[in-house]
Amino acid sequence: AEHETLYQKLQDTRYLSESVARLSGIDTRQPLLHMQRQIAGFTRRRQVLRLRQIGGVAALFLILLGSFWLVHRQSSLRQPPVDRPILAGGPRAVLHLGNGELIHLDTLQQTITQGEVRISKTDDRKLSYDSRQEKNEKSGKVVYNEIEIPRGGEFDLVLADGTQVWLNAESRLRYPVEFSGKERKVVLEGEAYFQVKKNPSLPFRVEIRNQVIEVLGTEFNVSGYKDEVHVYTTLVNGKVKVATTGRDMTLLPGEQCVLDTGDGSMIRQQVDVDKIISWKKGKFILEEQTLEQIMQKLARWYDITVFYQNPALKNKVFKGSVPRYAELQQVLNILEKTGEVQFHIQNRTVIVKE
Repeated sequence: AEHETLYQKLQDTRYLSESVARLSGIDTRQPLLHMQRQIAGFTRRRQVLRLRQIGGVAALFLILLGSFWLVHRQSSLRQPPVDRPILAGGPRAVLHLGNGELIHLDTLQQTITQGEVRISKTDDRKLSYDSRQEKNEKSGKVVYNEIEIPRGGEFDLVLADGTQVWLNAESRLRYPVEFSGKERKVVLEGEAYFQVKKNPSLPFRVEIRNQVIEVLGTEFNVSGYKDEVHVYTTLVNGKVKVATTGRDMTLLPGEQCVLDTGDGSMIRQQVDVDKIISWKKGKFILEEQTLEQIMQKLARWYDITVFYQNPALKNKVFKGSVPRYAELQQVLNILEKTGEVQFHIQNRTVIVKE
């Protein structure tokens, strides 16, 4: 019956018109906006959830990265620093020209000309002066050069007269580019070995601190560092006269003059020349030397600083021989075998302990 009634209404055109009119008055925008708001809210909730998930993963990654850095840093702190070996010295020197110019000789390649004198390196460790003027042509004007050997360096020099000089670490020699006048005079700080070209008419003189060494033609070693009280002049062959204020002494081969720069006193003693000049031949031969004297030599050669935990250790006396061109640690190991002393290297400082 209901279906029949509905059929009759659908056949009624007036009923259909009234129904369409009622439907056209319904507001369809509000339900549509409501549905869009619900969809947008759902989408935002999903985005927030996704952002929270991404943030959680990022935070976990940062925590893991920070933990790795902290473990790596603690591991690095626990490991003691690896000190590089301290190598022996080598051919290094700075040449001071008369005009004030400085030349690092370990990198010098070309020949230098000063007046009529050619200055050149004959090998990686020797500087040579060659005068092209005849003796009677030499002018009276004297131009000086100075060669400076730093800590950890050594260098050889051939002067214009043919005299050969071997310079030890932390030494300086001031000398004329070419000799003129009635003498050949040079000024030394530190230690050097001289092989003087013989010239009876032109004596060769070495000034060092408070003394002058005069020779005609000979070989000798002289050591007089400013941080030491004594100046040691050792004659290898020939004859030299050592003079200071108010006194002098003539040496024969195998003799050594010891000048006390404090009171000016001089003593003569017999020495083993080969041990004195061993530094020139690649060794340190220790002849009844105190630990302080030994460490002073090593400090100059290896460019290090020495610290004594107990100052009394400075007075211990050692004998023996150590290689000059070995690494510092190898040299210290030899001294440690005596059982008298131990060494610890920290950067470029050697700590001496019992």
